[in-house]
Amino acid sequence: MVSIIITTYNWPQALKVVLSSILAQTVSEYEIIIADDGSSQETENMIQEFLRDCPQRCVHVRHKDEGIRQARIKNLAVKYAKQKYLLFIDHDVPLHPDFIKDHLASRQVNCFLQGKRVFLPESLTNEILAAECLPQISPWQKGLENRKNAFRFPKLGQWMSHPKSFQQSLRGCNLSMHYDDFLLVDGYDEVFDQAWGREDSDICYRLFHQGICVKNLWFSGIQYHLHHRVLKKRQRDVLDDELDVIVQEKRSIAKIGFSKLSDEGDVIAV
Repeated sequence: MVSIIITTYNWPQALKVVLSSILAQTVSEYEIIIADDGSSQETENMIQEFLRDCPQRCVHVRHKDEGIRQARIKNLAVKYAKQKYLLFIDHDVPLHPDFIKDHLASRQVNCFLQGKRVFLPESLTNEILAAECLPQISPWQKGLENRKNAFRFPKLGQWMSHPKSFQQSLRGCNLSMHYDDFLLVDGYDEVFDQAWGREDSDICYRLFHQGICVKNLWFSGIQYHLHHRVLKKRQRDVLDDELDVIVQEKRSIAKIGFSKLSDEGDVIAV
């Protein structure tokens, strides 16, 4: 069994497609935890509608909208997870039907897994959002970016994938790990809230410093990134400096981690 944790903020249309893609998985050994970083009532309404027909355990947790607090909301979600394997995704990445199956098949002791994304064009994204579900997508579909990531050959991927003790290219939208390893590094670190993405690099670096390796999922664990505008950051800031310090000092435990999670936040629905 696995707890699939979806971070979301104010894009219920995309979240609905992602949830639909989870219900279409070829395995049923999962629970869903929706980690809501302070979305509006529209998101809550959509989730309530989804819960009425969801055959799996599904929990919606939410805290106040006080800016980007991705580390904290992920920790809050894990607080209510009941499974010993955690799979983190975002609300803008619908899943291939074998996505969960691939993560479960590739998991191993002393490793966490990182998968790949296929970027969808705007026209196809609009069609998917209108249909409220993910169609079967061919690797030859017009307009795909990172097209190689759309091919599923799990046996080839297993042969190509080897545990690595460190790597810099890391992302949290397709990331899975053992619950015990999450506890080992004390989860995500709220030091990295108020900025996108760095909390993912941070937890992975700390896993490396605890002797946990990474395996990249080649040709498996496929997800499709819905098109949206992205504001590209071109300048370093203090949190980039903090990441450098983590590597230099081999920090392995979060400063403000899972064990220090405050009481703020609620279970909106189960």
